[in-house]
Amino acid sequence: MYETSPIFFVSDINNYVKAILTSDEKLKFVRVRGEISNFKVYPSGHFYFSLKDNESTINAVMFSTYAKRISFAPENGQEVVVLASVDAYVPRGSYNLNVFEMEEYGVGQQLLEFEKLKKKLASEGLFDESRKRPINIYPKAIGVITAPNGAAIRDIVTNIKRRYPIADIYVFPSLVQGEQAPIELLKAFKESQKYDLDTLIIGRGGGASEDLSAFNDENLVRAVANSKIPIIAAVGHEIDMTLIDYVADKRASTPTGAAELATVDKREIEKEFDYASLTMEQAIASLIGNKKEELETVKKDLLEALHNKVEDQRIELEHLKTQLELLNPKAVLSRGYSISLDENGKPLTSVKGLKKDKKIKTILSDGELTSTITEIKGE
Repeated sequence: MYETSPIFFVSDINNYVKAILTSDEKLKFVRVRGEISNFKVYPSGHFYFSLKDNESTINAVMFSTYAKRISFAPENGQEVVVLASVDAYVPRGSYNLNVFEMEEYGVGQQLLEFEKLKKKLASEGLFDESRKRPINIYPKAIGVITAPNGAAIRDIVTNIKRRYPIADIYVFPSLVQGEQAPIELLKAFKESQKYDLDTLIIGRGGGASEDLSAFNDENLVRAVANSKIPIIAAVGHEIDMTLIDYVADKRASTPTGAAELATVDKREIEKEFDYASLTMEQAIASLIGNKKEELETVKKDLLEALHNKVEDQRIELEHLKTQLELLNPKAVLSRGYSISLDENGKPLTSVKGLKKDKKIKTILSDGELTSTITEIKGE
């Protein structure tokens, strides 16, 4: 039944939808109330932003011709009423509001609720700096809660492996936006608490402010505040702070930044090792140099002491030699003395007991003689 249906190009469909939207009188110059998000001002002066309520979001553009006429500076979270026409952008097949006028309505309801919860949690001390714990940059294991197939997990894993490859990485997959995201994030968080982790990274790879609402869930924020593991929030948005950012121990504006906060770079470790090695080598060289100097001093002292000892011994020996020479009987004989011996070879020290005609021996310095006693006289 479809074979007879005409075949259209994609652009045909988009042009047709645009024609319907732009020709509908009900969609021309309509007043729309919503909260501004993703607000950007281009160099051309055009405003590009989204309008949202609790259920839906629509893209909008306000060209510079109309933008310069408004009397206030639009900003994210501000609730406004715009006068616009519904249009379609054919190349992308999307529709949007072409805004002609804009007026303030008040602070957006979502922002009011966010600020109310933020104030409540702050009053309970959940954001206090005293609760913040240091991050161990030499971890054994790191946990990551994020979408399993997104760019965030690839960035985190790649950078951790590059910086500190010895750390184990545990991934706890979860949705990071949508109605079910807070429930899944909380479930993944509770699962992570069962593991022995040094650090837990929670986040996503950026996105529009309304996409970050899951990270403002009160139950999730309170659970994170009571985490047994230090938390790094990596929601990936530089401007918009979520409540997870406030309660976490550290905040990173990107997943790559979270990996850098969670680990030390191995190149820094190598640099420290090189410095320590150089310092140790210098210390050893200095110690060896000092010991060499000490050894040279000891050697010099020992040689001097040995020389003095030898000299003292030489002098002592000379003194003993002199004494021995003085006590040598031959030295006495050389001075004109002699020794007389009886028949038994005993020295004669007295005339007592001597008799005439007895032979005695007399020892002189250069020989000896034998004589016969012919006369004996006393003192």
